Amino acid sequence: MIEQILLKEDQPYPNSMLPVLFYPGAFREILEMDEPAQNGIDLFEENGYTNAWVNGIFPYHHFHSNTHEVLACISGEASVQLGGPNGKIIKFTTGDVVLLPAGTAHKRVKASKDFKIIGAYPDGKNYNTYRSEDVTSDEQYQRLKQEIKNVPVPTLDPVQSKGGAVKKYWY
Repeated sequence: MIEQILLKEDQPYPNSMLPVLFYPGAFREILEMDEPAQNGIDLFEENGYTNAWVNGIFPYHHFHSNTHEVLACISGEASVQLGGPNGKIIKFTTGDVVLLPAGTAHKRVKASKDFKIIGAYPDGKNYNTYRSEDVTSDEQYQRLKQEIKNVPVPTLDPVQSKGGAVKKYWY
């Protein structure tokens, strides 16, 4: 069951009109295979999400105005806050996947020592990163909101391909 998480704008964090898509346990089978990180990256690549990396989540609120971002937890667990300081905290555990629409603030609140994720971007987009201190004027904030609105919806879902949640909830 995919959970939709709607977040309100919380300046300087624009968030998105699109819901965050949370896929609990979507990577469980991949994690049972040899080389789970590479298998997860391969699945994302098959669905058009590239420029992948394996690491963690920054311990500060930040967002990307020029691309959506998919994250898959491949080990450990973390509490992740979505939407900025007034946003929702989710438990992100091994096997979970979350698709963040462009503009969605996110932050690692706490994590186990073995917490590790895969991150990737539709069409391999090179992402930018904004923190609160990077948004210095209302004019800039309005430009960022417009940039976020102009980010195209991906053709495929990162986990479910053609018939997935992206088509169901973002179109």
